[in-house]
Amino acid sequence: MLLWIAVAQAGWAQSGIPVKLGPTDVIPTGNEWIALPTIRAVDGVLGSFNVLSMRDRGLLEVTGETAGPVLEPYFAVDGKPLAFQNPEWTLRSYWIPEAQLTVNSMKATLMWCAPPGVRGAFLRLTLTNNNSKAAKVTLGVRGTFGGLNRVTYTPVELLGERRGAPAPWTGGGGEVFSFVTSDTHFSWALLYPGSRAEVNGPPVTIAPSADASQTVTLDPGKTAEAHFAIGVGVEEYSATQSARALTETIDREGTDKVLDDAEAWLSKRTRTTGRADLDMLMNRNFLFTRMYAWGKSLDTEQVVGITSRSPRYYVSAAYWDRDAMLWSFPGLLDTDRDMARSALEYALTVQLRNTGTHSRFIDGIVLEDGLELDEADAPVVALHSYLERTGDLAFVKQHRADLDFLRQRILENFEPQMGLYITLQDAQDEYRKQGFSTYDNVLTWRTLKDLGDMYKQLGDAELSREMVSKADALRAAILKICVTSDAPGAGGPIFVSATDGKTPILADVPPGSLLKLPLLGFVPQDDPMFERTYRWLHSPNYEWSYSDERFGLPGSYRVPFTTSWSVADHLRLKAGRDKTMKVLLDSDWDGGIITEGVSASTGKADQAGRAFATAAGYVADAICTAFCRDAH
Repeated sequence: MLLWIAVAQAGWAQSGIPVKLGPTDVIPTGNEWIALPTIRAVDGVLGSFNVLSMRDRGLLEVTGETAGPVLEPYFAVDGKPLAFQNPEWTLRSYWIPEAQLTVNSMKATLMWCAPPGVRGAFLRLTLTNNNSKAAKVTLGVRGTFGGLNRVTYTPVELLGERRGAPAPWTGGGGEVFSFVTSDTHFSWALLYPGSRAEVNGPPVTIAPSADASQTVTLDPGKTAEAHFAIGVGVEEYSATQSARALTETIDREGTDKVLDDAEAWLSKRTRTTGRADLDMLMNRNFLFTRMYAWGKSLDTEQVVGITSRSPRYYVSAAYWDRDAMLWSFPGLLDTDRDMARSALEYALTVQLRNTGTHSRFIDGIVLEDGLELDEADAPVVALHSYLERTGDLAFVKQHRADLDFLRQRILENFEPQMGLYITLQDAQDEYRKQGFSTYDNVLTWRTLKDLGDMYKQLGDAELSREMVSKADALRAAILKICVTSDAPGAGGPIFVSATDGKTPILADVPPGSLLKLPLLGFVPQDDPMFERTYRWLHSPNYEWSYSDERFGLPGSYRVPFTTSWSVADHLRLKAGRDKTMKVLLDSDWDGGIITEGVSASTGKADQAGRAFATAAGYVADAICTAFCRDAH
């Protein structure tokens, strides 16, 4: 992957959608090959970037010297630094970030772009001289290779030698940085044709580095433009040549054409509600789930799914069936059905053998053990929704054996004495002694019905009838066992969170909420027992209801705040939508990217749950389901 540099004096048209960011926010971007998760809103500096590595079972994160920024753009006028601080940000097609700031009549702009489908990314800098006399201006970037981390949940620094050398086969104007153990483990390149660079390394500096810039005399009314590019590869040649391919494309077609093509690709994967505020939140998160919950591994070129490609998320770079198939996948179906098919292919191949296990590495190996029933159901639900939306029965036929495997995986958890299905951990990944989760069983009921429908379409009438029969029996058991008349203040029977048949849990689990029961088709929204359950969860009788808080929607002991799942579920329900809209639009989230939740009292984002790429898809899909006006 790459970053290209060339300088020209020319005007260019600025476009973009304004985005409000705080001084501590970041504005991520990227494509399927490279993630730029930590572009600082305060100055446009790139803190780190990463790629997916199947060999390393997670992210490879490149950081700068002493964990500082890896790439630091800068401007200078007549030899003095131009303070590019707190610029105004816009987004092209909701995804390509661009910053602008005018200092002493010098208008500076900065833009990061990772064109989709390209193993590369580039940075564009411009300076426009609005003074009455010429000035000598400099546009540049400082790059350092301070460390390489393997990230699955927690960054772990890899031990090896960091090297810097001239980028091979470029004719000059580039550096390649390598991480070497017994052989080259990973490389990235910084290309700067047309510029000059000061290159250093140990013992002069702690880390290999390059400071590339170009200085020109800028007449009044003229614009200087510079481009830089970073590229990645499994070794020095591939890193350099992926960068070179992008620089050559830019040289032939021009920056504006590359940007136009990127914007056209992104625009095809957006939707509209007819409201600018909702469109911004929805599309930003549609694209975030597309680019940060899914990507391609650098070493095997496979599509993989993860919780988030941003190390800012506390359990980044791992795979959950639930996260991928129930939360992110609906967003893919709304915007990019080819990618939805690829996501299913990954779930039904690489991740198939351990389906239902708490969490796994991106190569399918178990990370956290323990059965979670909703995760066993998730790929079936996703496959059926894909079939409903696309009519692609050929894909289901292709995976008939995998469907049989998933069916058996689910049926293994049936407890005949209770007539229910058991789970070790609930939908918020916590062990409860009461192993019969109401939501998990309702989702299993939905899954059995989906299996029945798919087997019918596959021509297996006997197996179809068996699945429908099992679903009917399960529904009767849920309505008999997963309820209680003992909830204080409920005024009648309500659904419980979980039970062992003797001691029910009166609570909720937002990722697997009782509020989803109508959304799964189990009961209508006006069902008396559901209405009582809804009122009880929103009442002071429930400890984590937050009913009297401005941003309050039901949470739990595990997530004691208003969660993104609760926001999404309430958008789909008739009751409570007005308050939910205020929570959705008035909360700060994470610079517009969905977090695990927000404070019930202030609307401030939960810090551990920032950059939550799979939940971004879940909320974006809920917005679109409720408000989208266009067809897809």
